[in-house]
Amino acid sequence: MSDTNRSHPQPDPAAAAEGPGPLGPSRRVSTAIRTVPNAVTLVRLLLMPVCAWLLATGRFGWGIALTAVVGSTDWVDGWLARRTGQVSRLGQLLDPLADRLLIASVALALVVQGVVPWQAAVLLVARDLVLLCGWPLLKRRGIEPPEVIFLGKAATMVLLFALPVLTVGATGVAVADAARVLGLLLLWTGVVMYYLAGVVYVRMVLERLGHRAGDGS
Repeated sequence: MSDTNRSHPQPDPAAAAEGPGPLGPSRRVSTAIRTVPNAVTLVRLLLMPVCAWLLATGRFGWGIALTAVVGSTDWVDGWLARRTGQVSRLGQLLDPLADRLLIASVALALVVQGVVPWQAAVLLVARDLVLLCGWPLLKRRGIEPPEVIFLGKAATMVLLFALPVLTVGATGVAVADAARVLGLLLLWTGVVMYYLAGVVYVRMVLERLGHRAGDGS
């Protein structure tokens, strides 16, 4: 059989659309804005002030419940994005931003009630401010913010678990003392993980800057 009669495999559009991204090898990242996962993230952002207000005013029962629901949507929007093929660049930016805002707002609300040590809250907010302020600088150099890494997600999960546990420790339930000890342990563990993830992000940015400088030389 001649080469001209051989059937050559055509490129698979689905495979061509795949590429690296914050979620690992995944479907093509789109520029869509109106997606279901983005709507879930938006609802999370809108409910954050309500969570903070409930906790800051001592309404711990409702505050813990709503914070738990809001925190769980972090998994929901990511799952929906992968399941429905609606992974978008906006979602990749909003999702970690929503996580950081939730942690910061709840931590500051609990500082008002004396539940969270102010030192821990300052450390959490300071790290996020540094990273957020660095985004515009990266964009000016044509560099996208680094992908969310597993350590960063793990730190977020630990902190989102620590804050409600600490809130339970501030109530009059029988396990309040144990909850406060456990909550403080989780809180400071999460802070350390948060900063370790921040160091990795900075390293990723420096490597990209180095590659860009090397390509330009």
